[in-house]
Amino acid sequence: MQYKRLGNAVAVVLASAVGLSMAASIKPIQAETSDGSLPEVTATSLETDNAQPEVRSDVAKVGESASQQTATLSEVEIPAIAKVFPHTADDRQAATVYVRNIPVLTFLGDTVEAEADDQSATEQRKLAASKVAPPDADQPLWKANKLVAEFNQLNRTGEVNGEEISVRWEDDLYIIEHGEEILVTLDDDTVLPDTTGAAGEDALQATNRLRRLLGQEEAGPLTLVADLPAPPEPEPKQVVAYGGSFYEQGEASWYGPGFHGRTTANGETYNQWAMTAAHKYLPFGTVVRVTNLYSGAAAVVRINDRGPYAHGRVIDLSAAAADVIGMDGVASVRIDILN
Repeated sequence: MQYKRLGNAVAVVLASAVGLSMAASIKPIQAETSDGSLPEVTATSLETDNAQPEVRSDVAKVGESASQQTATLSEVEIPAIAKVFPHTADDRQAATVYVRNIPVLTFLGDTVEAEADDQSATEQRKLAASKVAPPDADQPLWKANKLVAEFNQLNRTGEVNGEEISVRWEDDLYIIEHGEEILVTLDDDTVLPDTTGAAGEDALQATNRLRRLLGQEEAGPLTLVADLPAPPEPEPKQVVAYGGSFYEQGEASWYGPGFHGRTTANGETYNQWAMTAAHKYLPFGTVVRVTNLYSGAAAVVRINDRGPYAHGRVIDLSAAAADVIGMDGVASVRIDILN
C-alpha cells in the first residue's frame, strides 16, 4: 500500500516536470501574412485598437544627422540658376557661363585644331555633364564650372545683394566683386560673350547682368567703373598758317533741338538759330569762316561752346549755320580765323 502511494506521488512529480519542460519549449505561434512573412509584434499591437502610431520628426538616414538631412532636402528644393556651355570661339576652347539662361561671361583657352573641334566640344560637354573638372585649372571649362558652383551656392544661401555687386579697375584689369569678395576678373581670356569692343563697357555690362540676375532683389544698373582713370586729353589738331589766316580742315557736324535752351560752355543760352559753333580749344568769341569743301558754301560763326568729341570731327555748327553751308549730317570743311 505504501509502495502504491509512493508510486503515485512519483508519477505526479514526473508529470509536473514534463509539463513544465514542454511549456518552456513551446513558443507563441504568429499568423503568417499573405506573402508568407511574419508580422512584427510590438508593444503598440498589444494596446487598444484606438491607439495612434507615434510619428518621429528626428528620423535621419544612417550616418546622417537630422539637421544634415534637412539641409540636403532644402538644397534640392532650390534649382540651380547657373550652368556652363562648352564650345569653341575663334578656334579657341571656350566655356560660357549662363545665369537664368542669359550669357554672362566667356572663358577662353588654347587654340584647337580645326579637325578636332567637334571632338573637343563633345568631350567638354561630357566633362560638364559629369561635373569632372579637367586637371588643368587654367582650362576654360574648369574656371567656368568653379564660377557656376559659386553662383549656385550664393543663390541657395540667399545672401546675394545685387546692390553690393560692383566693378572696379586695378592694374589694367576689371574686377567684379560682391561686397569685399572677388567674383571674377576680366582679362583677355575672360570676356563678355557678346563683346561691345570696349573693355570698360564690357565690364559694366557683365556687372549689371550679375546685379540683375544674382541679386535677391533687382538692382539698378551701374554707369561708371570705380577707380577708372580719366581718359587722356585729345591731342589738338595740327594748325597751319595760310594766306595770313589760321585754318583747320576736317569733318563738321551740327547740333540743335536736343541742346536748344541749354547753357553753353561760356555761360550763354544756346540758340540753335544763331550763327554760333562749338570748337575744342579756340578761345570763346573767336569768329571763323566755315567753308563746305564740296559745295563751296561758307558761313561765318562765333565760337561759344566746346566740342565736338567724336573722332575726326573739328567743329560743331548750330542748326542755322549748318543750313547755310548746305550740310546734311556731316561735311568736310575748312576753317579760317577772321579775327
